[in-house]
Amino acid sequence: MRNLLLFFAKYGSSFLFILLEILCFYLIVNFNQSQRSIFLYSSNLITGKLYKEKQKVTDVFQLSDEIDSLRQENAVLLRRVLYYEGYGNPPKIDTSTFAYDLIPSRVINQSINSRNNYMTIDKGARDGIRIDMGLISNDGVLGIIDNVNSKYSRAISLLNSNIRISASIKNKGYFGNLLWRNNDTERMNLEAIPKHANIAVGDSIVTSGYSTIFPADIFIGKIETFNVRKGAANYSITVKLNNDLSQTKYAYIINNYSQEAQKEVELVQ
Repeated sequence: MRNLLLFFAKYGSSFLFILLEILCFYLIVNFNQSQRSIFLYSSNLITGKLYKEKQKVTDVFQLSDEIDSLRQENAVLLRRVLYYEGYGNPPKIDTSTFAYDLIPSRVINQSINSRNNYMTIDKGARDGIRIDMGLISNDGVLGIIDNVNSKYSRAISLLNSNIRISASIKNKGYFGNLLWRNNDTERMNLEAIPKHANIAVGDSIVTSGYSTIFPADIFIGKIETFNVRKGAANYSITVKLNNDLSQTKYAYIINNYSQEAQKEVELVQ
């Protein structure tokens, strides 16, 4: 006990100084908008860099699985080329007519166990990324970009209580909102589908295209269960997601060339 008191007597002023410095820093960041913005921007750059280095180490141990996944994806793309163009004929694509572009990226960090989960990707403003861009993988929808700095971006994951995806039942014309309600990492809920709709277990759920974020018909998952609660006008639908978000390594950001023009006309009152 005597030694502890002597220790604090000798170094107490240094500890007090450090504590006051931390308190001052906290007050400056939280009560000054410009300093807060600088702090958030700098911290995003630093954490993004750390996540990227961590992912490099992880990738070394998962390289074999990633190569197999890329081979399967290339096989799917090759089959499409053979179907549309024939073997030996390179596809002729006029990119000037495209309404959307895809920007490839890597997922360098993500959470799946909290109520509001996010993904960090290794592309930012210098790569053309903006807030409200859609994020997808080869298996379907992943989320929506909500924070961007020069090098990195963060996306609201499908596994987030605040996300709303405009989704439809493929080939049946009905659409509603897809939400994450029950903390199940494999399932979401589709709302606003009227109870007179002719639906079935196994029906495909896709993006509706009724937004500036995702084009139509991007696969999301399939109807697993549905029912109508007493007195309700709409189905309660459970959708089994096609994506396993915990295993996602590669992603594509959707650049809608007409996004700003559409937003401009839709905001007019």
